[in-house]
Amino acid sequence: MLQKQRIEELIAEAIAGTDIFLVELKVTPDNKITVYLDNSTRITIGECAKVNRFLEDRLDRNVEDYELTVSSPGLDEPFRHILQYKKRIGSQVAVVTREGRKIVGKLDSVNENGIVIEQKAKEKVEGKKARQLVINNLNITYNQIKESKLVLPF
Repeated sequence: MLQKQRIEELIAEAIAGTDIFLVELKVTPDNKITVYLDNSTRITIGECAKVNRFLEDRLDRNVEDYELTVSSPGLDEPFRHILQYKKRIGSQVAVVTREGRKIVGKLDSVNENGIVIEQKAKEKVEGKKARQLVINNLNITYNQIKESKLVLPF
């Protein structure tokens, strides 16, 4: 079986000096290698192909056969890296907490401890038909988060 640590080292070498970062690396016992990469803007197919070629040149199929896939994580995949959160500041996100609470709102800010979600709600003013807009900023630490995803506008 190919060593995950060795592949991580090769990926680090391949992306050194770029704004590309490793989101996730999966290596199965039957040597199926899946690499998810991203960057601060939008990773291209060409950038993924370049890393794929770099890995292909350094892994020896004669020693150990493998299947290699290098791609972006996709818009519907959960966030796994702080840089993915930073990239999505200002976007609508859905966060599921470890307690099972679902929070949907605008990703307002990100720091090393967690994120801030801005939620807007209309509140009925007592004795009147009019509603007023209420904005709540929710601080959520990373250890409270079970899963976070981008909300896709349709």
